[in-house]
Amino acid sequence: MSEKENLTENEVQEETKEEKKEKKAKKKDKAAEIQAQLEQQQEQYLRLAAEYDNYRKRTQREKEALNGDIKAYILGELLPVLDNFERALANNTTDLESYSKGIEMIFTQLGDIFKKLGVEPFGEAGEAFDPQKHNAVMHIDSEDYGESVVAQVFSKGYKLGDKIIRCATVQVAN
Repeated sequence: MSEKENLTENEVQEETKEEKKEKKAKKKDKAAEIQAQLEQQQEQYLRLAAEYDNYRKRTQREKEALNGDIKAYILGELLPVLDNFERALANNTTDLESYSKGIEMIFTQLGDIFKKLGVEPFGEAGEAFDPQKHNAVMHIDSEDYGESVVAQVFSKGYKLGDKIIRCATVQVAN
């Protein structure tokens, strides 16, 4: 029986060695699989980073192009006004009434362009003073106006939608 026991022990040792080899091989396969997944994730990350960088650059170019297009559009709308001012300056007539009427027509033309672009004037005498919309440069004591009321407008304010382009410069009654 000793030989049988010896054989069995040798077989058991060989089986244990084979199991150890199989375990090592499985560990190597598992490590290789994890390494492959890591490399795949790194590649995906790099692609995503590159896509984001390309997106950022593309949107910046589009923004700059849109900004240029908007400027060109607005200036194109204002060029007829400039042309009319040049004509008024070139007119050598001494008739003050017709010259004044021409300047008034140019002013109306410019106002129409502003309306078309959505620009609205504000700041009239008698309005309640709003520090968000008005720039008070003077104060007066007056019984004709209530407290914190615009008494006089030195320059109108302008807004585009809810955005203030320029505050109205005013005199406020206390």
